[in-house]
Amino acid sequence: MPLNDRTRISILPIAELDADMREQMWALYTPHHNMDRASFDARITKLDEMALFHSTSSDELVGFNGLRAKEIELSTGEQVATFYMGLTYITRAWRSRALIQRMVIKRMLGPVLSPSYDAVYFWTDCLTYRPYLVMAKNLDEYYPHRERELSSQAWEVRDVLGRCYYGEAYDPERGTVRKTEARVRAHERTVTEADLQDPDIRHYMQLNRDYARGDGVIALCPATMSNLMHYFGRKLAQREGDSETSVIRMVSRAKRVLAGSEKVHES
Repeated sequence: MPLNDRTRISILPIAELDADMREQMWALYTPHHNMDRASFDARITKLDEMALFHSTSSDELVGFNGLRAKEIELSTGEQVATFYMGLTYITRAWRSRALIQRMVIKRMLGPVLSPSYDAVYFWTDCLTYRPYLVMAKNLDEYYPHRERELSSQAWEVRDVLGRCYYGEAYDPERGTVRKTEARVRAHERTVTEADLQDPDIRHYMQLNRDYARGDGVIALCPATMSNLMHYFGRKLAQREGDSETSVIRMVSRAKRVLAGSEKVHES
């Protein structure tokens, strides 16, 4: 993979996935997961959309991520749009390209700007720590967070989704999902002592006490302008070599302006 190779992200309705594309997806997925082809195809039918990641230089499929939408009404009367992210695989060489983050940004704008919803959440059932780290290392507000409790809204969103999709397999106290077998193969699930030096990985493992069995942790994040600005602030600091502290300070002020707690002074 050339260092300057770029990716193209396309989001298609499931009905538009042709047989050839499904074969390419299966070829990427099967070496790393304990799932037969019939189950793979069945899981695709339960999704609404598929995000496809292609190398622009070779047009090779390098990953994909399924999406399923559900609208829920909370006890407060709030209308919430939720997007499940699952049936995901990204080739190892492409995992540092922020493909999931870019896909979420692309998909969130319509619902976030819609007057129909009071909130928008993206969520996933994390069978390894990697999808959890995508949130923990890039966002300000996400759950479960190792330093803060779930907001009342996030708690209810998680609870509604957990009970709806997982029933008795869902543990509302820990936010975990019990599995009958490990879907991810051992070489993708290994957690080393070096990994456990990361406090976010450690937090994930503490929550997921039955990780060895294959259990997952429900992770979710609100799709907000505040989170979006936090993400771009971190990326700006990395790209420009600026001090992360100064960029985060700038982003924090912008968040306060968005929240209305600080005025913008016009010159």
